[in-house]
Amino acid sequence: MSSPVHNSRLGDVIKAYMKAHGLTKHDEMARVLGVDRTLVSRYISGARTCRDVLQLRRFAQAMDLPPETFGLLGAPDEAQQELDDVVTEWRLVRQTLNRNRHMLTAAAARLYWDPIQIEGTTCISQPGWMAPTPVDLDSICLDFDTEAKDPTLNGAETASEPYRPPRSNGMRYGRYSQAVRAIAQPALFENRTSYRLLDVSFEANGGRMSYGLTTYFDMVDVCEVIAHETAAAWIANGGEKLEMNDLPFRSLVGNLFDASRRPILPSINTLTVRRAPDGDTFFLHRRGSTTVTLAAGLSHIVPAGVFQPAAIGHANVMRDFSLWRNMIREFSEEFLDAPEHDGSSGTPVDYDIKPFRTLTEGRRDGKVQAWCFGIGMDPLAPAGEILTTVVIDSEIFDAAFAGMVERNAEGEIYPSDDGTIGIRWTPSNVRRALNHEPLAAAAAACIALTWKYRSVLLP
Repeated sequence: MSSPVHNSRLGDVIKAYMKAHGLTKHDEMARVLGVDRTLVSRYISGARTCRDVLQLRRFAQAMDLPPETFGLLGAPDEAQQELDDVVTEWRLVRQTLNRNRHMLTAAAARLYWDPIQIEGTTCISQPGWMAPTPVDLDSICLDFDTEAKDPTLNGAETASEPYRPPRSNGMRYGRYSQAVRAIAQPALFENRTSYRLLDVSFEANGGRMSYGLTTYFDMVDVCEVIAHETAAAWIANGGEKLEMNDLPFRSLVGNLFDASRRPILPSINTLTVRRAPDGDTFFLHRRGSTTVTLAAGLSHIVPAGVFQPAAIGHANVMRDFSLWRNMIREFSEEFLDAPEHDGSSGTPVDYDIKPFRTLTEGRRDGKVQAWCFGIGMDPLAPAGEILTTVVIDSEIFDAAFAGMVERNAEGEIYPSDDGTIGIRWTPSNVRRALNHEPLAAAAAACIALTWKYRSVLLP
């Protein structure tokens, strides 16, 4: 038997949802709920209430809210009601963030005038972080610092309090990742040991990166707060231009490229190009808005993944301290939907099995080429972005990725063009992706840079 409805608060929740998602007309909200616009108007004005349990559950599902939002699990007291309202608002801002990351990234990019804007995209960088021309992956030297100092900020600062809602006991979550896990956890959300960027420099003949250790949630606790704050200010301003004065936590972080201020945990983003006699192709990935944390709801290149060891223990941390090994694990996970090496086991990855061996041997034989452009930053959630391109001869690609999937744990692979595997690497398709696709900042940068240097990368 269904629980009684004490106070559905439907009108207030609808108004909050419309504000968070920029809906100004009742017929827009009516389409979300699947009802007539006049009913929406009456709910908002209070002229009509809804105490039908099944209908309220349908409304909760349509708005991606828990049933208790509408009083379906008992009658809260006044204090609990206030806490519930704060959590509902937090949840709606998080929804807005994940559904509007492309637009919000563009708004965040306009806050900065001094960084380098990579090839007209929203991905930004600074001098020394980008190579003058693409460099072979093997020309990048990685250093590991076992005694790196902790960053200045960890996300528990006073300026982040508005984005860390209260628990049921009234005490705020100490970290943003705790709130995400308790209120709006994506399907893939694990705290794993990761490599923390300390320093980087690129020259014409290669580069050097220095790393220590951090965890995935250390990054979330700062970077996703920056993003959440941006979404909240964007909602409050009615979608108008943002100013740094509207963003106290972002202002506290300051220079996004100062690795001493906060944890920078870069992802390795790889544009994969399949070289074939009948024409080159590339691949895109629609990332689910409720399955991943970074770049949720955006189109991305394949593969893309956080730079982190695949297994626990110092030996594995050092064994997996390799850009290439991280990339080939992501190739396996995203093209083949192979189980993710979640870092919870002490068993090392066997890099001598397919597809790892196929790709590594192809690279040794010159049939796979891996290039790096440097490191950029997504200005919305500035975790760090290592920008790469891998060109794979069709015979190696087809051997490594026999059984390539259409969907994986993180989203959907774009359908291939007729008569080939992947999206044809043509001016019109590249232009369409850059101008009309909601690309992640790093994806846009990799596509634009690969096109710019196509005579070198794809002779």
